[in-house]
Amino acid sequence: MMNNKPKWAKWEKQLAKDFGGVVQAGSGNVWNKKGDVKAGNEFLIEGKQTDNKSFSITLKLWDKIYGEALNAFRLPMLGIKIQDTELVVLDKQDFLTFLKNQSDKIH
Repeated sequence: MMNNKPKWAKWEKQLAKDFGGVVQAGSGNVWNKKGDVKAGNEFLIEGKQTDNKSFSITLKLWDKIYGEALNAFRLPMLGIKIQDTELVVLDKQDFLTFLKNQSDKIH
């Protein structure tokens, strides 16, 4: 049986698996399901996938992701797959706070 899921759907599923989260079904269509993946209690992830050699991050895109995450009481994360390269983008201050919180949990 062939898997005919679009590449972006496979990428969202992989992000959910990698970050221990769940894919938000209908995230682009439902007002109360913003973001593609909810990961734990911390992150709201927007996934973008392209076969092109580049992907542009605009302030408009980041502001949208950031606002949706804040409304969900989560940290925003952008997961990007450019061809076979996988990246994540976080706000610097959010990342530093996350690292500090993880360190505090250990000590």
